Amino acid sequence: MAEQKVPFGRQFWSMGAGSLLFFCSFNLPVPEFGAHLEAIGYPELKPLIIPLFSMMALLSRPFSGVMTDTIGRKPVMMAGAMVCFLCALVYPFASWIGLFLLLRTLHGLAAGFTPTGSTAYIADTVHPSRRGEAMGMSGLMSNVGTAMGFAIGPLLAVKLGRDWMYGLAAAMALAALYIFSRLPESLWRRRRFEVGLLRIRPKDIIDWHVWEPSVVMLLVCMNLGAVLTVMPDFTRHLGYENKGLYMAIYIGSSLLVRILSGKLSDRHGRTFSIVLGTSCLSISMLLITWTEAAWVLYPSAVLFGFGQGFNAPAMFAWTTDLSRKEMKGRSLATIFIALEAGITLGGLGGGYLYNNRTENLHWVFALCALCAVSALVFTLLRRRQHAKPDYSKR
Repeated sequence: MAEQKVPFGRQFWSMGAGSLLFFCSFNLPVPEFGAHLEAIGYPELKPLIIPLFSMMALLSRPFSGVMTDTIGRKPVMMAGAMVCFLCALVYPFASWIGLFLLLRTLHGLAAGFTPTGSTAYIADTVHPSRRGEAMGMSGLMSNVGTAMGFAIGPLLAVKLGRDWMYGLAAAMALAALYIFSRLPESLWRRRRFEVGLLRIRPKDIIDWHVWEPSVVMLLVCMNLGAVLTVMPDFTRHLGYENKGLYMAIYIGSSLLVRILSGKLSDRHGRTFSIVLGTSCLSISMLLITWTEAAWVLYPSAVLFGFGQGFNAPAMFAWTTDLSRKEMKGRSLATIFIALEAGITLGGLGGGYLYNNRTENLHWVFALCALCAVSALVFTLLRRRQHAKPDYSKR
């Protein structure tokens, strides 16, 4: 029992602070990207905002996984923060649609690298018996940053203009880069970077040892991708001025259960926590499928946040439980590939089903509900095989 009370070290908290700033930076302009496209004359391209980002993140995951397992966790985290900083600096000049789409694509590179490195860093520096709790705490800090971004971005754009919003995003990415640069490396056996490391083999793309949490992640994130794509317009359709309101509420509510859910998965098993999470997501989506009354935004957002708060720490801890020691980066890259594939498919499917017509929104949310219920059923079917993690093997 004494092992289970090993405290989180300074490295963990510093990495968490850097993640908070990083996630705030790249989420801060997201609610305003649709307005940016409208301002330069391409509102019909709004369905591409999330998928372009996610597709690049997905393509970069195998590389980030190999890099994390070879050159180290720290350089991978720093690379993502640097890309985020440079993209935020250039967005104000993206009055040409080609440049905007290029930046949005490259911005996905940041999401493809930093979270892979930081999650592997947690796995290295935290005792396995507190892994779920650590993932929950890390997710809490990342979600605080995301909520800050969704809440502050639209307000700053309205009060001072989008250029100030992009400037703040760049400053936060730079601060995250500095914090990551001060961390000690956690990978003991490192290699120097070589061009040959960029030659990705089939076995570097998917680690089949973690297929089960990856399936759940895919279904949950198809839900998330559609919500991220259409929710700013749905929020405005309901009569709310702040297009990031739903996002801010759901992320805020997820913070309330992050620590609890992590401890819950450590004690009762990863699938127990995921069953609770996917149940909350299912009810959330069924609510906004059922009615378009303005009041429904609040309970739906709260339940959506509870679902994400229960799911994410458990899925990442489950992945780390199943991964091999020398393949942590690639195992985590696999579940991140599922994450990005889900967001991409959900974003494209939801965006084109919506097609800028509010009468189509209930079909988008019905599709989201189907994905959430499918994830719930799959987890229930696999629960007996993964009732509780075995820390004696770690």
